[in-house]
Amino acid sequence: MSLTWYYFGYSYPLAVIIGLFQIGGSILLLYRRTTLLGVMILLPVMVNIVLINGFYTISVGAFFNSVIYSLALIFLLLLHIEKLKMVFWDLVDHLPAVSFGRSWIRHSLRVLPIAVAFISLKILISNRPYDQTLKGTWKVEKLIRNGQVQPNTAWLTDMRAWSRVYFAGYEGCAFSPNPYRFEPSESLLGSYEFDSLQSKLQVAFYSNDTLRATISNRTSETMRLQGVLDRDTLDMQLTRVRR
Repeated sequence: MSLTWYYFGYSYPLAVIIGLFQIGGSILLLYRRTTLLGVMILLPVMVNIVLINGFYTISVGAFFNSVIYSLALIFLLLLHIEKLKMVFWDLVDHLPAVSFGRSWIRHSLRVLPIAVAFISLKILISNRPYDQTLKGTWKVEKLIRNGQVQPNTAWLTDMRAWSRVYFAGYEGCAFSPNPYRFEPSESLLGSYEFDSLQSKLQVAFYSNDTLRATISNRTSETMRLQGVLDRDTLDMQLTRVRR
């Protein structure tokens, strides 16, 4: 629950926008002419809140309230069921029809965008096998810089005393000093390429530094990273963090 509140509280503009939707939709409920519009605005927001409260283990009281509010909105929505049926079901679109002769061709064209999306995703993953090999969060069990073992508390004063290494999708990565939270401004961000056959890793950081390293003793849970970054030699023992 604390992690969820921290995440949603990270962006103040997002909190304001969601709040305005809730307040604005609630005001619309006060007038008969705008009740349906208010329900259409509020119901997606409330259903999303119900799902968050349920799946992120928010307090029972908050979950109960969100369910009650959602049921009340559904009740108001059902009062306009005939209007909704007429708009979303009975009303026929007057766009010009495109004739392909056979119905199976039309149905195939409807499915085509979905198939293209999934096939494209499969090709993207297949073309980046290293993106999946390293992907995840890694804990820095031991960091040796220029032959000196860095103490576990070094990250408090040295932003390059990393405690976590994140390999994200689409070749993105981050070296973070804080073991408790990820803060982009404190971290070293970049993109990486990994040659699994030669166990060679190259990270191009956005700070214009480049890390050239070798991965050894690699398993699904651990690996050792040895390389050179700027003028520093690095030797890092990493362990995968399981959520």
